[in-house]
Amino acid sequence: MATSIETQQRSWSRRVRDLPVGKKLFSGFLALALVLGLVVACLFFTVNTLGDANHAIVGVAAKRSELSDHLRFAAADLRGAQQAYVLEGGTSRQQFEEATSRFESTLDELRLMLDDGVETTLLRKIATGYQTFLSTDQLIWNAMQQGQPTLATNLVLGAESLAFGFMAEDAEKLSMHADLDRQAAVADFQRTSRSARDLGIALSALALFVMVLASLVITRLIRDPLARVQHAAERAADGDLSASADVDSDDETGRLARAFNTMLAKLRQREELLLGDHRRQELQTQVYKALEMADDEQAALEVVGRTLGAVLPDRPAELLLADNSKANLEQSVVSGPVPDGPGCPVNSPFSCVAVRGGAAVTFESSRAIDACPHLRDRGGDPCSAVCVPVTFMGRAMGVLHVTGEEHALPQPVEIDALSSLSAQAGARIGMLRTMTRTSLQASTDGLTGLMNRRTFQSRIRAMRRGGVQFSLVMADLDHFKRLNDTHGHEMGDRALTTFCSVAETMLRQGDLMARWGGEEFAFALVGVSPRAAAEVLDRVRLELSVRLSTSDLPGFTASFGVVDASACDSLDDAVRRADDALYAAKASGRNQVLVAGAPSATEVHTPHHRADRAERSERSLQPQGVLATLALDDDPLD
Repeated sequence: MATSIETQQRSWSRRVRDLPVGKKLFSGFLALALVLGLVVACLFFTVNTLGDANHAIVGVAAKRSELSDHLRFAAADLRGAQQAYVLEGGTSRQQFEEATSRFESTLDELRLMLDDGVETTLLRKIATGYQTFLSTDQLIWNAMQQGQPTLATNLVLGAESLAFGFMAEDAEKLSMHADLDRQAAVADFQRTSRSARDLGIALSALALFVMVLASLVITRLIRDPLARVQHAAERAADGDLSASADVDSDDETGRLARAFNTMLAKLRQREELLLGDHRRQELQTQVYKALEMADDEQAALEVVGRTLGAVLPDRPAELLLADNSKANLEQSVVSGPVPDGPGCPVNSPFSCVAVRGGAAVTFESSRAIDACPHLRDRGGDPCSAVCVPVTFMGRAMGVLHVTGEEHALPQPVEIDALSSLSAQAGARIGMLRTMTRTSLQASTDGLTGLMNRRTFQSRIRAMRRGGVQFSLVMADLDHFKRLNDTHGHEMGDRALTTFCSVAETMLRQGDLMARWGGEEFAFALVGVSPRAAAEVLDRVRLELSVRLSTSDLPGFTASFGVVDASACDSLDDAVRRADDALYAAKASGRNQVLVAGAPSATEVHTPHHRADRAERSERSLQPQGVLATLALDDDPLD
């Protein structure tokens, strides 16, 4: 029995908790409305009772008392007006008639208001006495009209005085009785007021009790769930997103708690996404800094390999980059547990699906119908794959290729990391290649591939600072202008490249050769004396003649001037002496090598020499003389 009662109580309590907040508030307000209705009804009753009591005082008792006093005063006025026109003489009877009218009016009003038996009896006696008073007054008036003033006076002082006395006495009694009724009405009003006050206090106390009780119940039913939601919200605000609001009711607060718990769950998911984004951004920043510190392509590839190992340590991965021809893909980076990497057999960039599409592609199974052919035909166990193109300024450079178990693709965040890595690697490697190509173009001659004059100048300055012994050689193709004019510039370009090819085969790895401008060339033969340098240059002349004998090029020769740069007082001196030796060779018949310091070289200063020098200066790519330019650009430290 007790268990059943407890179950019913819990069921009732549960139903109350599950009531919507609106119904809970409505129930509380209904209780308050009932109490207030009761209070208002009692107030109306009290006001009505007080109104009746007040009406009894003001509207009845006070009015009757006032009219009774007026009747008494009207009777006195009536008696005075009668005596005035009888005893004083010469006074008009009009005042008596007016007093009679006032007395009768007051008497009529009292007849309408009186409901008490005593007062009614007194009023009747007063009315009877008044009629007697009027009858006697008629006799008095007749005596006055008949010239019998003595009779009229006797009647006024005799019978009339006696009738008025009885009437005045009855009027006094009526006034006293009316005043007693007024006092009784006032006492009744006071009793009613006290009762209304006591009733109002009792009702107010009841209303206050019901209001407090309803407020406590409703507040607890609403406050407690909200307090649990607030506590969970405070924990969440402090960073504890694992908090939850423990509210099991099915009202608005319960739905609010469930919505709050759902919001926290989504916030936890959002936090995980943000943390993932932060980790990705941090990784991107680290990769960016590492790539920025990479001075060459090999260093950048090492960064790519380390990043692949950090992002996908358990998956085979590789970076395939296009070679210089841009027609072939080569494996540049390998990462993961397989030493040889995934081993994608794709040959060229545009044979790759990801490169052609310009976006990352995924394949859940190599056995799928739409799997990449290079993935399907690879052999081995079925696998999944992700391919991310590597581009630079919209041009394909290669592809990042990652494989794994079948139907086990990397997470989206990992694929995003691969895409970011491919973009950063493409940008840096492309920039390094561009810088290398630009540097090469800036330091070499476009036609022959040799270093240009400015690069050669920098190199020999460095050699002089380092104390390196070398022989400086100046070379010039003989009658090159005639060859150009006769056979055309294309044939002239072939002559230049042929001379460079022959000369390069005769030089050692440490020797320097540069195109100085037009058909002029400069050499720096390291660690070689001028005489030994002359022997090397003679072999160049012989090899050039052999090469030309087997080609369709017209025959041409070259002249050379040699000086020991380390034995000269300054670089300017070395340049001038090499220049003099070169023109001495040309003046002596061309197609020969002369060393500065020999009599044939130092003694040639003919006008033909100067004219030939002027002609070659005009043909030079620079506005000044070749060797003079070298002297002017010399380093101040020399």
